[in-house]
Amino acid sequence: MTTPQPTLAGFMAFITNVMKVPPSALPPTSPFIRYAFANALAIVNPSLQAVCIPDHDAAGVSLNSGGWTIYAEAVYNLAAHNLIEYTPDQPGFRWFEKLRKKLNMNGFVSGVVQATSDESTSVSMVVQEAAKNFTLMNLQQMKTPYGRTYLGFAQSYGPTTWGITGGGGGGW
Repeated sequence: MTTPQPTLAGFMAFITNVMKVPPSALPPTSPFIRYAFANALAIVNPSLQAVCIPDHDAAGVSLNSGGWTIYAEAVYNLAAHNLIEYTPDQPGFRWFEKLRKKLNMNGFVSGVVQATSDESTSVSMVVQEAAKNFTLMNLQQMKTPYGRTYLGFAQSYGPTTWGITGGGGGGW
């Protein structure tokens, strides 16, 4: 059995069924769909192809009739983040503009919050080691649910977003 690979058709189904982007906001012929998908294919660690989602549970109940892999999910989620990041709106629509504003996509974030306090309260969160090596791209990916899902898959593979030790994670 061959491991199912992510496809453009699969990503288009993801756009429709998971992201719920209306066709009026993103026609299926938009070149940005292909660009977002190709960009994700270039970035997602291909080693994730080795992680398959089981077809059946111990009792023989079908779980994964679509043959999805963690790699495909990582690619589709990163491609979805890319789509939100830079797809222009169709004339007369502001779907992506509104979504980018809601997610603060144009706001600069230089890192993750480690501590905050005022006169009466104080909060401190543990910053995971991988976050200390986040690139500006990774920080931007944290702004969308799809980027965060992609980062979760990428970090599950290893201590950095590329699954290798040393150096900064998430770079080329």
